[in-house]
Amino acid sequence: MDAIDRRILELLVDDGRTSVTDLADAVHLSLSAASQRLRRLQESGAIERFTVRLGGPATGRPVEALVDLQLSPGSPWEGIDDALRQHDDVIDAVHLTGGFDYQVRVRSRSIAELDDLLRWLKESMGVRETSTRIVLHTVDGFPREAIA
Repeated sequence: MDAIDRRILELLVDDGRTSVTDLADAVHLSLSAASQRLRRLQESGAIERFTVRLGGPATGRPVEALVDLQLSPGSPWEGIDDALRQHDDVIDAVHLTGGFDYQVRVRSRSIAELDDLLRWLKESMGVRETSTRIVLHTVDGFPREAIA
């Protein structure tokens, strides 16, 4: 990956709908050369997919929270990743080292719905302890992708 590839990635991270024509102009390449680079970035896995990121209010889910999960000793790990993927409120999840086993980012319709999620995690998923923080706002420009 060279400087031109990194610049293409920066432009796409900033706006995934940037046209190939605009990419070509921005990196001073012909349309066909820019198209070839874009195709190569996709084929190499540098670009996994193009997607849309929705804001919480637009989805009717204005309550955003970060929830740390600690599993009970002896709780089965199998199925936790799948269960988190299946829950509509969970928008991101990572398995961690340290005092907690997972951190999930959730968007709920209300505090009561968030409370229902926390209860479900404890009663059905073998979660022993949670630590929940309500997101007041996300800093403009985040989350973002790291570019080589």
